Amino acid sequence: MNKFVTLKKNEEFEACIRRGRFAAQEKVVVYSLKNGLSISRFGISMSAKLGKATARNRFKRIVRAWILENIDKIKQGFDIVVIARKIKDDKIKAREIHLKDFKDDLEKAFKRLRLLKEE
Repeated sequence: MNKFVTLKKNEEFEACIRRGRFAAQEKVVVYSLKNGLSISRFGISMSAKLGKATARNRFKRIVRAWILENIDKIKQGFDIVVIARKIKDDKIKAREIHLKDFKDDLEKAFKRLRLLKEE
């Protein structure tokens, strides 16, 4: 499987954030909630307060790339929301966002929530 299903509706994001478990890292917060389906669905968000549209879109592309790399390791049956956190006082620039910076935080958060399959 090389594609994943995304959360589209605001209610789905809110339900995951309000009722789900979370793991906060330095650069991201990951929320998870069992969805009762045979697939996992993903939502990615970054506040406009953190950066302009190019930075937000780059963050989403990077998280999607990490998810696609690890889709076979991620457990099924969860709604998962990934949200960027503010790192410093000023806005994040698109050129400052790199996969290697978010890779460790994403992996740690997914492990803390036990969303990765045991190998």
